[in-house]
Amino acid sequence: MHYNNDYGMPKNKIRDLLIPFITLVIILIASVSVISYGRGYRLNITQKAINPTGLIAATSDPTGAQVLIDGNLRTATNNTINVDPGWYTITIQKEGFQTWEKRLRVQGEVVTRADAYLFPTNPSLSTLSTNGIVNPVLSPDGTKLAYVIPESATSTASANLVRRAGIWIFDLAERPLGLNRDARQIVKNGIADFSDTVLTWSPDSEQILAAVAHPITKSVSYYLLESGRLNESPRLVTDIAALVSDWEIMTAQRETELLTGMPGVLAETIKTNMQILSFAPDETKILYQASVSATLPDIIVPALIGSNSIEQQRKIENGSVYVYDIKEDRNYLIGTDSDLGLIPEPTPTIARRQPAAVSPVRFRTYVRPLPVQWLPTSRHLLLLTKERIEAMDYDATNRKTIYAGPFWDGFMVPWMNASRVLILTTLNPAAGTPPNLYAVNLR
Repeated sequence: MHYNNDYGMPKNKIRDLLIPFITLVIILIASVSVISYGRGYRLNITQKAINPTGLIAATSDPTGAQVLIDGNLRTATNNTINVDPGWYTITIQKEGFQTWEKRLRVQGEVVTRADAYLFPTNPSLSTLSTNGIVNPVLSPDGTKLAYVIPESATSTASANLVRRAGIWIFDLAERPLGLNRDARQIVKNGIADFSDTVLTWSPDSEQILAAVAHPITKSVSYYLLESGRLNESPRLVTDIAALVSDWEIMTAQRETELLTGMPGVLAETIKTNMQILSFAPDETKILYQASVSATLPDIIVPALIGSNSIEQQRKIENGSVYVYDIKEDRNYLIGTDSDLGLIPEPTPTIARRQPAAVSPVRFRTYVRPLPVQWLPTSRHLLLLTKERIEAMDYDATNRKTIYAGPFWDGFMVPWMNASRVLILTTLNPAAGTPPNLYAVNLR
């Protein structure tokens, strides 16, 4: 047996103690290295130090786009890139699509997201109706579009067109295998001429109120229609005030439910400073018009690490339009009411026909759709102008034109999966026929 001369301990005993100790040290070093690497720490040979780096998580729809950082190609989406802390210009580009670009701040040990929804350079058009439609109205939940196929001189000469005259529903939900349901008729002309009716959806998107004016007496009759079936005997509404009251209560309850789950300070801020135009589909952001000029208080203190680094605007001006991000407590200016045309106006079809029937319900669904709407991604907005349809990120960056051809001003509707935007237009204005429904294909 061999002994250590200094301590009198056997050498094999020392070896037995050192092996587990060294193993433990190696495991600890490896664990710390893996954790540090995952948090973004990298060995800087030049500085002879281990420095923290930040992560850029670059994603795009569609995937496979080039990712450039300050003009230098680094990778393709979807991927994560390590960079030193600082400000960077992130560019995501793909052939056939408009380029996405944003200047973002990267912090050490923090993931910065660069999420790009790329819009096509030259989107195609597809026809969704052929008989001419008027007065299209989107349901509050965004899943259905109601419209009228009117009777015309052509209809009287065709029994098939006569049968099609009435109110129709088009489902915007995508079916399996990419198939879509055909439009379905929910009421036919007969008991009343619905060619010139004004349509209003119920707050739960289950019913439609049709206001019909008598052509001679100009008296108005109101019919309540079920949106899920053919109404062979439409229900005539005699107490319209009671129905309006019920629907207004339903709308108020819905907004109250959305505000109830928010912190008290935030809920009070929304009530006192904002006229809500719409919530994002995932209910994490609010599109609103400032009802007063004020400064929004900080709700989340300190600010969240890794939140959107685009400059926000907490000083709001009465009448201007903003997007408030509930999760990150950040506020972005979209434009003024005059820029965006938020004053409700009748649709061109209603104004041209000048019907005696006007919806008694004080919802936006009986006037033209808002010129600013959410895409179902909840991260993008659609903007309607007199000459084009544009899209941009919710923080007012990356504003792009997605359609600039002829279309009926005042109408655009996003498809539920954001793959299309519906417009109303006619490709032969000289024919004098009602416009038809077309899809601007984004995917």
